[in-house]
Amino acid sequence: MAIVQQVQKRMLISLAQIAKDVNLHEGDHVVIEKMDGGIFLRPVDWVDKNQKYIWTEEWQGKLLRSQQDLEKGDYQTFENMEDAVKDLEELANASRNKDKEL
Repeated sequence: MAIVQQVQKRMLISLAQIAKDVNLHEGDHVVIEKMDGGIFLRPVDWVDKNQKYIWTEEWQGKLLRSQQDLEKGDYQTFENMEDAVKDLEELANASRNKDKEL
């Protein structure tokens, strides 16, 4: 939806008409980017709101475990994507079979 706004004193414009749609509130932060000859505004928190999940306790724990596995050398490499997918499918099947036994 395009909205035409007149730029006011001190280069102010009102975002009230679309702020609700993008969950933008007074005091929130936005990134302002010059893009393709225009201006792009994106709501952010201390991190990009679209990536806020990564800072949750759950995801930070996953990242820490991954880093520890990398440091221990506890990982696999594959020659191609098909081999990686095959390995994941085998792990999923083994997990399903284990669940059935319980």
